[in-house]
This record gives sequence, C-alpha cells and structure tokens, in this order.
Amino acid sequence: MIIETGSRLHFGLIDLSSELDRVDGGIGLGIKSPSVKIEAKKSSCLRVSGPMNKRAKAAAEAVITRYDLEPVKITIKETIPQHHGLGSGTQTDLAAGFAAAKINNMSLSTARVAQIVGRGGTSGIGTAVFDRGDFVLDGGHDLNKKGGFLPSAASSVSPPPVVSRLDFPDWNIKIFIPNSKGAYGSDEVKVFEEECPIPLTEVRELSHIILIQLLPSIVQANFNLFRDSINSIQKIGFKKRELQRQPDSLSLVEELQREGYAAGMSSLGPAVFAISPNKVTTSYDNIDSIETVAANQGAKFS
Repeated sequence: MIIETGSRLHFGLIDLSSELDRVDGGIGLGIKSPSVKIEAKKSSCLRVSGPMNKRAKAAAEAVITRYDLEPVKITIKETIPQHHGLGSGTQTDLAAGFAAAKINNMSLSTARVAQIVGRGGTSGIGTAVFDRGDFVLDGGHDLNKKGGFLPSAASSVSPPPVVSRLDFPDWNIKIFIPNSKGAYGSDEVKVFEEECPIPLTEVRELSHIILIQLLPSIVQANFNLFRDSINSIQKIGFKKRELQRQPDSLSLVEELQREGYAAGMSSLGPAVFAISPNKVTTSYDNIDSIETVAANQGAKFS
C-alpha cells in the first residue's frame, strides 16, 4: 500500500484569551507539496526505514498496540521538511498510523487515528486536510478539558470540530524556507506560556477579519480581499507574536506584502508563503522555495 499526503499552511490560531471557556480555533489550507509518501507492507515485526522513521514507528506502534494488530513494514519515500511550520509531524504520524490500520483491514476515522497518535490537540488543520484537503476553519477546544494553553504536541485532547471547509481557488502558492528552525518540543510549549493569554480585543478583531473578509474572499475567489485579510492577520493576535520571534521571516513577509502578494508565516515558522492569482516570480539566492497549489482533496491510498 502507498499512502501520500500533502502538507498544510497554518494561517493562525484564533482565540488564546480563555475568556469564553474555549481556546484555540484555527485557520489553514491543505497544499499539494511538499508531501509525505510511504509504502506499507505486512511484516513479521514492526520495521520503519527512511527519514523521520522514529516518529513514524511510534505512530504505527500506537495504533498496533491499541488494537492488537499485526506488525507492518513501512518505508518512508518522501517527507516534509521538519520544524518549518508545514505540519510534517501530523502528516507523518497520520500516514504511519493509517498504514498500520489499513494493512490490517481496519477502518478508522482520521479523527480517531489523530487521537491515538497524539495530534490535533491544539490545531485541527493538519488532521482536517489529511482527511479532505481544502481551506479549513476549526472550532477549538473546551478549555476545561484541555487545561491550558498548549501546542498540539503537548496536548492530549481530541481534534477540534471543523466549522467551515471551503474549496480554495486555483491560485499560485510559493513557500520560502529561511535557513532557521521553528520552535518545537519544550521551546514550543514555552512560546505558549510566554505569549498567552492574548487580549480579548485582538481576538475579536481577528475573528471579525476572518468572518467578514477571509471567508467571503475564498467563496468569491476575490484575491484582493483575500490578500488584505491574510496580510492583516500577520499583524494581530498570536500570529503577530509568532512572527516577532522569527525576525528573518517577518522581514520576508513584509517584503512580499509590499510586492503585492498575500504573504504570511505558516504556524511558528520559519516557512513563509506568498499567494497570488499569477505566478509568484520573486526568488532569493539564499532561500529555498517550493511552488505549489491548494489541495482540495485529502490523503491518497493506493
């Protein structure tokens, strides 16, 4: 069996104020590349080879242990760059978890696999785009059940509900990957501890932008409105604070915005995206880039 899944752009977390007994909420987009591709076969013991093999092995083992399944052999053919804000961990974990289930002819939902492998505890974007792609708005978590401000990797609650899912226009996307790393592990937890709670006034302003600008812009394929909303989101709430921790990415975002693109940083970065109806022609000699488009479908199984 071959399992292929794209990555995701995380446009931002919405409510980290805790004023309404719910937290998180996220907006993001499935994209076709970079991508994860794994091959899975029946095996006498659990074996995983290729990049990110330790992570994939842990995810497959979690599913196998939970349901007392037969072991599998997983070969990782392609991966998403790690710790750059493109969702490599979620997509790898879900692909490996599904490999263990499907080789054993077991049918599980994406939400169930995500819960078993420990993803979706803050943002539901990665889980949702693995399932069906598209632009996604998720509804966050019950604060009392979650227990505080935490990244997905440090949270044990189930993935949040998908509130809105929209086909994304056929616009061009270019991802720039500065030569630095985003926060992960204990450093990621520290970001949430130091930056939260976010003032309710900023949460309200961000929610207004999402509801009245961003969502309509996608439905109507109105690029100018989309650009204005994405660019505004970089200057408010948790996203503003994420960008302040990545000065190189912040400078890149500001430059791309001046050139007329919808530009921002994905998750905690440092990956920066530029979106346009036309080809994104900007390039930098010292920064790797990837050209892609939205993925309006989820993972492929063959």
